[in-house]
Amino acid sequence: MAKQSGKTAAVDKHEMPAESMGSALLVRNLPLISRSMSFAKMVRADIRAIPNFKDLHWLFPPLCHRKDQAALTDVERSRFLCAFNMINNDGTLGHLVDIHSEMHMQHTSARLLPWHRVFLYLFEEALHNYHPDVCVPYWDWTRPEEQHFPDWLAGVLPSVHAPTRTINVIRAPGSDGGLASIVSGTSTALSKTNYGQFSAPINSIHGMVHIWVGGTMSDASVSPADPVFWLHHANLDRLWWQWYNSTQGNHQNPPLTGSDAVMDPWTYTETDVRDIAALGYAYV
Repeated sequence: MAKQSGKTAAVDKHEMPAESMGSALLVRNLPLISRSMSFAKMVRADIRAIPNFKDLHWLFPPLCHRKDQAALTDVERSRFLCAFNMINNDGTLGHLVDIHSEMHMQHTSARLLPWHRVFLYLFEEALHNYHPDVCVPYWDWTRPEEQHFPDWLAGVLPSVHAPTRTINVIRAPGSDGGLASIVSGTSTALSKTNYGQFSAPINSIHGMVHIWVGGTMSDASVSPADPVFWLHHANLDRLWWQWYNSTQGNHQNPPLTGSDAVMDPWTYTETDVRDIAALGYAYV
């Protein structure tokens, strides 16, 4: 299937039904999204027949704005958690957790960032199946004000139902000073002018934050069951996008070729995920 331009993909993604959007690719890679019937999906399917469908852009935004979790309103937090619970209830979240537990060379390598960009994208699209206006927030642990576990998630400890197991989320965050120390090398990583030199320390910070949160987050076989996993990886994705567009990054892409460039178990390739606008989101 020909890849859409960034503008077209971003606009059409939420204005057309999932089965016809740029999305045969999406449905092929996340088939569970086509098996559920939600109110949002029914509205999207009939949106062209609604006389004032342009007035629904608040519900079907042409570009998903991923915000700092600290800036979310109470309503935005509630809607994110509602969508999270819905994809837990329909089995999609458990399916994604199981994929992450498999060996896809998605850690400690140049694949970390592009592989998890696909992972985040599929998760966000699953959320859109219920709340099209919900975007994955990011936890900017580089800011001193956010160098602690997000307060609004502290009591959110879901039981996530995977095909063969139930995961009860637990965590044991370390000290604020410990987190500040772990992420202190972020600015040095952003100053590097080579993808490998940038991604290696980011990869290390990534893992250490997982361990700092503790519990479920410290175990890669279950970590996506904790909602903070997605906020953590959104921040890593944001930092990568920031570096990519900086003078230092100079639009360098991961040096992946052949099978390494295929983000298995999906059919997305590294080249498919270079432009986040083409995937329908932006960081604000």
